[in-house]
Amino acid sequence: EVRLLPDEETAVIVFEKPIPVGEAMLLCEFTGELNDKMKGLYRSKYVTAAGEERYAAVTQFEATDARRCFPCWDEPAIKATFDITLEVPADRVALSNMPVKDEKINGDTKIMKFDTTPIMSTYLVAVVVGEFDYVEKTSKDGVLVRVYTPVGKSKQGLFALEAAAKVLPYYKDYFNIAYPLPKIDLIAIADFSAGAMENWGLVTYRETCLLVDEEHTSAVRRQWIALVVGHELAHQWFGNLVTMEWWTHLWLNEGYASFVEFLCVNHLFPEYEIWTQFVTETY
Repeated sequence: EVRLLPDEETAVIVFEKPIPVGEAMLLCEFTGELNDKMKGLYRSKYVTAAGEERYAAVTQFEATDARRCFPCWDEPAIKATFDITLEVPADRVALSNMPVKDEKINGDTKIMKFDTTPIMSTYLVAVVVGEFDYVEKTSKDGVLVRVYTPVGKSKQGLFALEAAAKVLPYYKDYFNIAYPLPKIDLIAIADFSAGAMENWGLVTYRETCLLVDEEHTSAVRRQWIALVVGHELAHQWFGNLVTMEWWTHLWLNEGYASFVEFLCVNHLFPEYEIWTQFVTETY
């Protein structure tokens, strides 16, 4: 028997007999919802170069919306590994936290299995399915970095790509811990409520926080993009690898990343004189 408690956002499962002490596996079939609320698993509307409206599937789980997508203990301290499998239209790009392990074409669709994640909090699980172009580069410490953009705008991802490829080895030296995943994707989302979200290995951004148009993007906006990239990649260590026990400590998670982003940008772009700006804006 399954009892749904909407007010508590929980489900109570009652078994026919007591469960023995020890490890057990629970297999749960469920039907989820692709919603329009920009949280959980939602559809993000975008317009193609030809003016056609289309949709991408995007996740936004922080703080407590992984439960909107799949049954889970949706608390930051209760970590697990995740094995993600997606069946998507064959002509769409599908991404998750880890690289693709296996891909099979099944008529008009393809089935994509991703590598098992490290142990992590539910709010950091991510999936994106849609139409995207990308640019890529391998950082000097061997991590594959990709920036995904709307189709036809891949050049607008080059600034963020160069920044991210330099940020990873900087943080590796600063924290004295290597980035633990084999890849990291930064992806521009048309319909996105936050500025960005630090999902482990698949960082989602509002387009204005990631893309640089060489002809129209101002110097102030470039600095902001560099800071946002530095902020979200800092979370790959502080927040993702090491996580607060409960949301009452979110201030430390965000506060530390908001400080370290200035360290990072000062190292990468000393011409910005970012500490002077930090002092004038803060005090």
